[in-house]
Amino acid sequence: MKQINLNTTSRTEVGGNTAKRYRKSGQIPAVIYGESGVKNLLVDEKELTTALKEIAGKAVLIEMKFSDGTESRYAMLKDTERNPVTDKVMHVDFIEVVRGKPMHATLPLHFFGEAFGVKNENGVIEIHENEVRVKCRPRDLPEMIKIDVSNLHVGEAIRLKDVVPPEGVEFVSNADDLLVTCNEVEVEEEPAPAPAADADAAPAAAAAPAEQQSK
Repeated sequence: MKQINLNTTSRTEVGGNTAKRYRKSGQIPAVIYGESGVKNLLVDEKELTTALKEIAGKAVLIEMKFSDGTESRYAMLKDTERNPVTDKVMHVDFIEVVRGKPMHATLPLHFFGEAFGVKNENGVIEIHENEVRVKCRPRDLPEMIKIDVSNLHVGEAIRLKDVVPPEGVEFVSNADDLLVTCNEVEVEEEPAPAPAADADAAPAAAAAPAEQQSK
């Protein structure tokens, strides 16, 4: 389980105009929800950007450190709101994680290996799910669930029930969920070329009316 630290400042003012002012000063509004209650925060934009790069594509435990001296909380990233034009982060939500207690999380699926069907049977891999819901204690939380597709033949699939979860982790998603398949590549047959027209037939057909008119 990967863990990072994130320094935060308590935020007492809320609202659209206030949030704009914070963002202009390089502070991103954030909220942490959980067993200890809701806490409005500010996170330094540069520090948050670095943290998001570390988190990308993985499940990461974050130690939220508060500048007001209150005890830090552990959390996971829940949601990130971005500007649709600039892609800059506008707001971040975190969900609290209580150490020692079971937690629910959504983990990314990482598929690796080259399928037998791709190498030898003119197949192609199709991914149907990119994440899975799990239940575990924080100390057992993996960054991702890795799935080897090397043995997949054309026409075969891997469902969640075929995957062995890491120790201490329980899959919560439907066991019959289809994760990945190896399908045969369909090759479209090129249409047969149209038969060439008889070059002598056209003049003869055209000449017939002329001959009839001369009679």
